[in-house]
Amino acid sequence: MKVANPADSEVRTDDHPTGVLGFRYLLRGTENTPENFVMLIAENLGRFEMVRHRHNFDQFRYVISGQMNLGDGDVLREGELCYFPEGTPYGPQDDGAGPVVLTLQFGGANGYGYMSPEQYLAGRQALGRVGRFEGPVFIRTDEGGRTTKKFSINAIWHEAMGARMLIPAPRYSRPILMNPRAYRWTAVPDQRGVRQKRLGSFSERAVAADIYTLDPGAALRLFPENAIRLLFVLQGTAQADGQLLARHFGGQLDAGESCDLRSTDGLEVMVFTLPMLRADWSAADIEAEEPQPDESVSTAAGH
Repeated sequence: MKVANPADSEVRTDDHPTGVLGFRYLLRGTENTPENFVMLIAENLGRFEMVRHRHNFDQFRYVISGQMNLGDGDVLREGELCYFPEGTPYGPQDDGAGPVVLTLQFGGANGYGYMSPEQYLAGRQALGRVGRFEGPVFIRTDEGGRTTKKFSINAIWHEAMGARMLIPAPRYSRPILMNPRAYRWTAVPDQRGVRQKRLGSFSERAVAADIYTLDPGAALRLFPENAIRLLFVLQGTAQADGQLLARHFGGQLDAGESCDLRSTDGLEVMVFTLPMLRADWSAADIEAEEPQPDESVSTAAGH
């Protein structure tokens, strides 16, 4: 298992167009693969505003402290989890300084993958030499005086990934908010002192989120799966393959890996399961599209 201590990661403020988010990276996937991902802790260092928008990747967000405005009257509160499906719009967002959120962004079931922070920065820097960014919009004027506008992320994706950024039609009409406190604990078979909350499983890829609680001294056995599994410690401490995991540490198991997670003084850990994509899946019946800066993004986008 790969283990990430948040104290070992510096806070970066240059990885988002608004410049008011501080990112502390925990774990990263493999660039240019459909399953690429990033897990980070994000903090609002100032007022954060974002227009209603949608992505070509999936997200989970868990509020560590504070709360997060999602638009449409939805608020994600401390201790709650939200799944943001690829193609599903959310926002506008308007939050003050303070909220701290675990963010997991990863390539969705459509197979477009995920642009790494390094690819994002390289693309943004290249575009900055030929145009300018105004909030979420990239503006460029050609030699003939013609001005074009694109969402910043569209332009950066094209620059970094060498293809247009396409947004799939939404599988779900809005983000899915989950309140873990409302779930019941269920015993994990043949694992004494271990209980589980299955928060949800989504899309044809069956990405899943679970919370496990372990009594002091109990061990959680994570068996090999054809999936990437990412762990985030909510409370307590544990040992995994001789490595310490403590509060807000991250852990990564790649496809085919297993581990024994043994609690020392009690443990509560969130586990995200991201199955590997299959090459034999057919295309969706609704074509993907490229979002435009002046578009009116509704919950029916793509239909």
